[in-house]
Amino acid sequence: MLKIEDLRERLNTNVDAKRNSRFEVAFRSLGYQDEYCRYHYEQYHKEYKLFLSAMAGELDGKEIQNPQYYRVAFEANCFSFFRALHSLIESIPYLLNLLIEINDDAESRHVNWGCIINSHASSTFSDGVAKIKALRASDSYQELEHIANVSKHRRIVRIDSGIFSENKSARFCSEDFDKQFRSYQLGELMETIYDDLHPKALDIIKSFVL
Repeated sequence: MLKIEDLRERLNTNVDAKRNSRFEVAFRSLGYQDEYCRYHYEQYHKEYKLFLSAMAGELDGKEIQNPQYYRVAFEANCFSFFRALHSLIESIPYLLNLLIEINDDAESRHVNWGCIINSHASSTFSDGVAKIKALRASDSYQELEHIANVSKHRRIVRIDSGIFSENKSARFCSEDFDKQFRSYQLGELMETIYDDLHPKALDIIKSFVL
């Protein structure tokens, strides 16, 4: 488990109040984004089950019977899950910069993974830099980045609801992506990418602190 007390020991004792406040908020944000991921994952499964029931005409007692309502709900939670996880991962360079002070302007748009890798940190924190490179080269990171970037900046990727498939499993339409994924099944993608990247992300932070 990563505790804020561990990070505070690495923080510059002469840091100004504003930077210290941003550090506190940045650390808490990791926890919030993680909670958002868990929430959207649970809601995705809940709304998908309601969608299947609505399609089968089995929603007796529910105020809303329209399957499209539940389809929008499960798709929205799917995309929100991946965006929250992407935000969690991509906010780590910001937190690291507050700790090791590579860029004096903590809010600079140039504070990113490359900023950490190409700085003095590459020698002082060689283990951490190696872990960053490994994370960014991983299939999970590449898939997450592609999902988040395409859905935010280009188009909403189409989802096959799986209503006519044997195992009733929703999946991305592979032709809407420009890279090959290991799987396009939504639940499997969420679990695989999260289970792979979340511990690696925390391990990266630890390697710059402990």
